[in-house]
Amino acid sequence: MHKDRIRTAKAARVEAAQQTLQQTPQQTSARLARIIPRPMLIGGILLICAALLAHRLEGLDISALGAAFRRVSLAQWAFAALASGLSFLAVARYDVVAHRHFATGCTPARATLAGATAVALGQTLGAGVVVGTFVRWCLVPQIGLATAARLSLFVAASFLGALLVTLALVGLCFANAPFPTWINLLIIAGAGLLALTAFLAPDLRIGRHRLTLPSLSALAALLLFCAIDTVMAGLALHTLLPESAALSFATLLPPFLLALGAAILSGTPGGVGPFELTLLALLPHTAETDLLAAILAFRIVYYAVPAILAAIVVLRRPKTGAAPTLACHHPAPPAPSPGLSRAELGVLRQNGGALTPVGTGLCGLVATGQTLVALFDPCGAHTGELAAPLRAMARNQNRIACTYKISARHAAHARRAGWAVLHVANEALIDTARHDLQGPAYRQLRRKLRHATNAGLRIEHAADLPLEAMTTVSNAWETTHGIARGLTMGRFEAGYLRHQCVILAWHEGRLVGFISLHRAAHEWCLDLMRTMPDAPDGTMHALVHDAILAARIAGVATLCLAAVPLAAPKRQSPHAHLRRLIDRASGGAGLRQFKTSFAPRWQRLYMAAPTRPHLLLAACDLARAVRRAPATGEPSPHNQHEEKPIAPRGAS
Repeated sequence: MHKDRIRTAKAARVEAAQQTLQQTPQQTSARLARIIPRPMLIGGILLICAALLAHRLEGLDISALGAAFRRVSLAQWAFAALASGLSFLAVARYDVVAHRHFATGCTPARATLAGATAVALGQTLGAGVVVGTFVRWCLVPQIGLATAARLSLFVAASFLGALLVTLALVGLCFANAPFPTWINLLIIAGAGLLALTAFLAPDLRIGRHRLTLPSLSALAALLLFCAIDTVMAGLALHTLLPESAALSFATLLPPFLLALGAAILSGTPGGVGPFELTLLALLPHTAETDLLAAILAFRIVYYAVPAILAAIVVLRRPKTGAAPTLACHHPAPPAPSPGLSRAELGVLRQNGGALTPVGTGLCGLVATGQTLVALFDPCGAHTGELAAPLRAMARNQNRIACTYKISARHAAHARRAGWAVLHVANEALIDTARHDLQGPAYRQLRRKLRHATNAGLRIEHAADLPLEAMTTVSNAWETTHGIARGLTMGRFEAGYLRHQCVILAWHEGRLVGFISLHRAAHEWCLDLMRTMPDAPDGTMHALVHDAILAARIAGVATLCLAAVPLAAPKRQSPHAHLRRLIDRASGGAGLRQFKTSFAPRWQRLYMAAPTRPHLLLAACDLARAVRRAPATGEPSPHNQHEEKPIAPRGAS
């Protein structure tokens, strides 16, 4: 019996061993993480590093090490302290980017202080993410523990990624790179792929979870801050080396960056062990006494002093304080009502934007992946006056600012404010009082209306929307023309259409087309246009003509047929060829021909951004967002305000 129990236990141990061998490395590491507590893991790393250092430094003259440490001059200490301060200032700006990314509403000064304090204590005590979480929560308690943890994870992950890219860039510039060239190029290619993903798909959905990637502006800022931080830290260490070390900064920097990464990944307090071992291994021609003396001084100026200052900040934190504005916790206000006079602002009901005070004016703002866009002319002020506050609002969201579809007068104000301006479209405006069908300009319209009448087309203003029939028409239209564009144009959605004037076209008892219009006090604006592929010729012309007559009867002075893309120039050039491709893809020629048949007054529309590179990035981002915008918008972090009356189109 006893022997049977022994054999059974032995068989169980063998089976468990076989299962362990069959596990993947990820499963094995996860199991070890559950079995071995983190303090034990860090303690094990420390013991291993201590044993390796003891073997490496066997026979080291301690008195010579002390003498080398005492030879560090006051000027060296001062310069190292200055470089360390600049390093901490740069790494603390990571928190500013992180707070803006998570829309906490924390001020940059407070975020910088919390970030510097968290990094100073986290790098010295070890377990930087855990320590950083509690320090950030302690200094900015209003954000909550969960948000503090997200901030700490964001800072740690983005810093390690930026450090890897910095190491690759340094490796390509200096001869003593720790990685071969192909690895450096692979790292840079991976960073480029991440940037491309952040542009093309800023909101990733992984199962039920949504991951919002940092904007390109945020990624560039993180890389810049990491470069400044690590270069200044390396300069602090280099300053503390004695002249006898004869070690140039270019030779020290690549090994220092790798040692810094090893120290962070180890999680040991101050990175003790991995940091020293990496530097000693990668700098074999430098005297160990000189290098260790500089490292000891570096630990005082870069670890001990900042940790003491950070502890004082935590201990003396204010017990109470005003809570920062948590922008992401406020509901979005309602979109424009029919009583307002800027009709096209009604698109804000669907694209996640809202009417927002900017400086002394009011703008229809919508946030895309990279850009904070002010749609159409602002009200209560001209674009030049709003340039600075709009740019500040965009910066607080890690975005760039731009205005889109503004008139020539506002474009001139933006140009005088120093912004880059681009003519992007022309808008067709109908004076309803002067519209008639006489004269050669209306020849095509008369012919189309005659065709529609002869076909027996019936036009009707919808009291109750026949949504099932309208859905059939919309689906058929999208099958022919592709998925509808969004952001600055509406998409078919029942709740959205209930706020609009909808006009229907019936043929032989079947719905064959419809249009929808934004309504305001002084103008209506054409939005959706949908027809069946077999609708009678002239159906859309009849619908729009009826809308013009209805607006006239309602006392509305202007009906806007919305914008059309610019016609491509006839000259042969890369720019002209690109414009022709865009015009062909957007169906611009057909739209211009259709709207020209109503003999409209054409108004130029522009977009503007602070610089030409910003203008190019904003144009690309808007093109992406128009193609990929969701059918219904979600509230954006900036939509925190009260709705205000809006001036007529011509007001400034």
